[in-house]
Amino acid sequence: MKIFTFILIFSFSIGYSQTAEYGKLTKKSEYKIYLTKIGDTLKVGDTLTIGIPTSDLGFTYISQGGQRVSNTLADKKVIVDKLKTYGTKKNGYKVYAHFKGYGLIPVLIDYDTALELGEIKNPNGKLTKEAAISKLKEAKELLELGVITQADYDKLKSEMTPLILN
Repeated sequence: MKIFTFILIFSFSIGYSQTAEYGKLTKKSEYKIYLTKIGDTLKVGDTLTIGIPTSDLGFTYISQGGQRVSNTLADKKVIVDKLKTYGTKKNGYKVYAHFKGYGLIPVLIDYDTALELGEIKNPNGKLTKEAAISKLKEAKELLELGVITQADYDKLKSEMTPLILN
């Protein structure tokens, strides 16, 4: 019985790794922590806010049972209950965040892509380079329309420049 218990615990610890890191995924597995493409950390138990769908048909990088999740999920908060890699050696692996959806089938989020395209709001509030450029362009338009002052624009520009140049 002791040997059986040891084998069971050992096999579970091998199959359930602690940390996955973007660009260094080599197998299908479950993780507790994921170091993302932009350097943030995502953990099981974290709360995510769903963003805006990238299509009129629903979310492209958030799916349930192989189908796009509908637009009604926008601005909802969800709790990550699993981090799991999917893929093959030939094509590479990606980490997907799971959360409980409608019914028994979990909802899967292609986390890095969904975050980059705005289907997931950045939980740490850090802007991507693309988001910083977009925000600065929008501020320039507002400045030209006279909605904001030159001082407001200059302040935002000084905040966004380090994000854009990195």
